[in-house]
Amino acid sequence: MGIYVFNRDTLVECLEKTDYFDFGKEIFPASVRAKRVMVHLFDGYWEDIGTIKAFYDANLSLASQTPPFDFHSPSAPIYSRPRFLPPTRCSDATVKNSLVADGCHIGRGCTIENSVIGLRSIIGDNVVIKNTVIMGADYFDDEDRQALHVGQPPLGIGSGSHIEGAILDKNCRIGKNVRIINEQKLETRGEDEACIIREGIPNVVKDGVLPDGYKL
Repeated sequence: MGIYVFNRDTLVECLEKTDYFDFGKEIFPASVRAKRVMVHLFDGYWEDIGTIKAFYDANLSLASQTPPFDFHSPSAPIYSRPRFLPPTRCSDATVKNSLVADGCHIGRGCTIENSVIGLRSIIGDNVVIKNTVIMGADYFDDEDRQALHVGQPPLGIGSGSHIEGAILDKNCRIGKNVRIINEQKLETRGEDEACIIREGIPNVVKDGVLPDGYKL
């Protein structure tokens, strides 16, 4: 499995003229047989994040003390796309072995360990987050948006919540005193719910809403 670079028209042709679904196992091998394909050797850092577990593991490995890839290498630093966000603000919080993006507000008494905190994440007071990937939000909550979500928690994570070993997709509204931990060690649970479990990892879906006091 690797990185594929296609001519646009050729890619459209490959997709339209086949009933294949798997890109790596079906579409690409078929292209090798029928088209002109060249290979470029790449021996730098890359990860296959085609599954939820792989995505989860790859993100948390980058937050570890010895990450497999260095974003801060003086010879080749990695710059994200400029979003002109304010700096992240922490209020007497404990943050260990974690990556925290711009525009976040981390409340008083929070504990964040071995986690990735995405853009514009709003985290209430006394929240515990461990071994978790939080995708953040596409926007800050304002009065107009709050009016569209009457009766729901504000954007972000409410005070007193405890989240471990999970993935929170973008724009989640997590209430106060919510507990998201897969204590039953389930591999799969839920279908059309705000919080599901896949490959043993709790996932709060994009735009998911969990009310105050919710427990997985």
